[in-house]
Amino acid sequence: MAKTQPASKLSKHIARPARKADQSDASRAMPLNFKVPADFRREFKTFAAQHNKKLNQLLYEAFAALKAKHAD
Repeated sequence: MAKTQPASKLSKHIARPARKADQSDASRAMPLNFKVPADFRREFKTFAAQHNKKLNQLLYEAFAALKAKHAD
């Protein structure tokens, strides 16, 4: 029977996908994690679905509108 290596040793040998050369660090998608109350999450997701938007698209649009409002 072949010996198996622990997962920690295996992960060193797994090739990571290459980054696209034309994609700068500034334009690369990065996670943005924060907690919100359950009722806000439900309302946000429902609004996005009703308007055929992805959650990140709705966040981008909301942030752009807030920035425009405060650009005075």
